[in-house]
Amino acid sequence: MTDTTRQLLADVLERVSSNPDEWSVRDTETISRLRAAAEWEEASEKVATARTGR
Repeated sequence: MTDTTRQLLADVLERVSSNPDEWSVRDTETISRLRAAAEWEEASEKVATARTGR
């Protein structure tokens, strides 16, 4: 099973929330990118659902 972007974002957020002392600039960049990708993923799923009428 492949992870969705939203699952990956949740995993990163959980990791950095459980150990905030190790939060890095890279984590912030990763979260920003995953958040944008997750929003796009959700929107594209809504479009696909609307097109198929489900």
